[in-house]
Amino acid sequence: MQWRRRVAGHDGHPVAMGARGAALLPTPRIPVVRLMRACWWLPAWLGIALPAAGQNAASWADLSLYGNLETAGVTATLTGDANRNASVTLEWRRVGEAAYRAGHPLLRVDATHLVGSLFDLAPGTAYEIRATLADPDGVGGPALRSASGATRADLLVEPTLRTLFVAPGGNDANDGLSPTSALRSIQRAAQLAQAGDLVRVAPGRYHEAVSVPRSGSAVQPIVFRADGAGVVLDGASPLPAGTTWSALGNGVYRTSLGHATGLVASEQGRLFRYASAAALQALAAGAPGGFWFDASSQQLSVKFADGSAPGAHLLEVADLAAGFTLDGRAFVRVEGFLIRHYGVDEYGKGVYLRYSDDCIVRGNRFVDLGSVGVWVKGGARNRIEDNEFSDSSIVGWPWPVTKGSYAEDSAILFTDAVGRGNVVRRNRSDGHFNGIAPCGDAAPPGGELTTETDVYDNELRHHNDDALEPDGYCANLRIFGNVLADSHMGVSVAPAWPGPVWIVRNSAWNLGNTRTSQVDGYISSFLKVNSGYPEMVGPLLLYHNSIVTAAPATEAMYLLDPGVTSTLRSRNNLYVATRYVWAKVNTIAVDADYDLLHTSDATRFVRWLGSNYPDLAALRAALGIELHGLATPPRLVAPATGDLRLLPDSPARDAGVVLPGINDSYDGAAPDLGAFEWRDLIFADGFDTGGT
Repeated sequence: MQWRRRVAGHDGHPVAMGARGAALLPTPRIPVVRLMRACWWLPAWLGIALPAAGQNAASWADLSLYGNLETAGVTATLTGDANRNASVTLEWRRVGEAAYRAGHPLLRVDATHLVGSLFDLAPGTAYEIRATLADPDGVGGPALRSASGATRADLLVEPTLRTLFVAPGGNDANDGLSPTSALRSIQRAAQLAQAGDLVRVAPGRYHEAVSVPRSGSAVQPIVFRADGAGVVLDGASPLPAGTTWSALGNGVYRTSLGHATGLVASEQGRLFRYASAAALQALAAGAPGGFWFDASSQQLSVKFADGSAPGAHLLEVADLAAGFTLDGRAFVRVEGFLIRHYGVDEYGKGVYLRYSDDCIVRGNRFVDLGSVGVWVKGGARNRIEDNEFSDSSIVGWPWPVTKGSYAEDSAILFTDAVGRGNVVRRNRSDGHFNGIAPCGDAAPPGGELTTETDVYDNELRHHNDDALEPDGYCANLRIFGNVLADSHMGVSVAPAWPGPVWIVRNSAWNLGNTRTSQVDGYISSFLKVNSGYPEMVGPLLLYHNSIVTAAPATEAMYLLDPGVTSTLRSRNNLYVATRYVWAKVNTIAVDADYDLLHTSDATRFVRWLGSNYPDLAALRAALGIELHGLATPPRLVAPATGDLRLLPDSPARDAGVVLPGINDSYDGAAPDLGAFEWRDLIFADGFDTGGT
């Protein structure tokens, strides 16, 4: 969902656009009692005392630690505490260490649970935590409680049973046990593969949809591996030379296809899929062109923006649904493939993990897929890492045309009841409508509260909507160390519930530098909270992010309506804009301090619920926020090219506040602001273990 502002002056009242591009209905009036119940956390967040009725002492019910690879989640379960004013502080240590370290205090997410996270942990390591319960109404039983757990080992286990070979010149009647007796299809290898088998696929084009019929094990996975570059898994067939086309006028041509399709690509790029012949005639998406498939007659109509005939192009027409499908599988790995052009229907996928656990998708390239590169439907402890995702055309298509269309795609998408411990890291996404959507729409199976998903060290560029889209059931979601560039929205939490969502040390450069923002006239922001859904956004924690844009007339943060009131804590961030630094029309409760705010627009600073604040002094006096903040240019290494590290004389050095469990290892008198500690510049060559 986006807001669109009038392009002339950008100062008119915005027009709300719904999830499918239609005008939003007026926000329904919520009865006061219901609203108070929905926003139970707001008085405690703002320091407002509740009436004495219903207050009682809090007691421990449970404390648990869940380890991921480099992080861990903490969940405290309480009884009593009807007024929900109890708090829990956290300490942690590696097993064998003498001293505990302070962790970030836990955050309340509902009537009985407080949740927290540990960062910068070592994989495959045991840890201990202890938590202290405090309640102004008293604590029933011991205040201190302990728990222990371990992070998962960061391993790529190699299968040792046997190797199956696949090659374009192979034969599926072979046994596949040597290169000279290679199989012809990956699917035949999948049918033969047992736990402990490695399937090696030789370079070539494989036009097939692979369904994996069995699982591996923790010590003997099944691995599908491309043997070097040029192993292409292709979901489309090229139209043969000499295909007969009928000219229908206005640049539209039609041919009989004989099978369904939801995706057509050419050497100029992916074509836009229109819903009718009339829409194709109008060609609202523009270049490179579009197509319409008539399901009743099995006919394909095509129109190119340059008016050329389809016979002058190489057309790839999708006739398969997914590259790899793992349905209810475990311990299967897919690595090294080029996967492209899947989309016989509207749900074209590169890899489909359907209720699968402990699977790894790594080192693949996903190009021009109908709906999504990797789709995770349910499932736990899966890893999607070191992949590249790209689309050739979406970045140039208008937002109002793309939104709600078949082209509203994602690089990585999670849906349904997502299990715990999934990791999305070190991927690169370029040119999709949305980048990474790591939340499903329901709590994990088995009664667990938190999903414990980690999204880190990814690079996301040129997204016409949301680079990161944690919309849905997001519980203890950690987003850290990512690079976002030239996208419309940075992080969409519209809505993300029950929380918390940790947004830590991300680098966001030139958000708003998109067609959506600059041509179509929609407002850009690092954070999107306007959902139009009844679920409230859980606690949002923005720590140590560098949000810097040089895109014309663009805010660093624009908190838009509609949306149920939610909470946002901002600490140690850089907000650098070319219009207002912050603009706020949403009623979200904001606790902001120790941030650097700067805009290159000398006539604007912050606009907050209809009031303009021309400088930091006025903002402090009126709202009591950013009492330790700065309003000055940040002095960065090379912001014009996206290098947002601090220069030695940056005012952001040593200007932050200590956040236990977040910035414990800062250098200097205090933590630096932004995503990078200044010593990251000194040790940019990686030699940070000593010396000069």
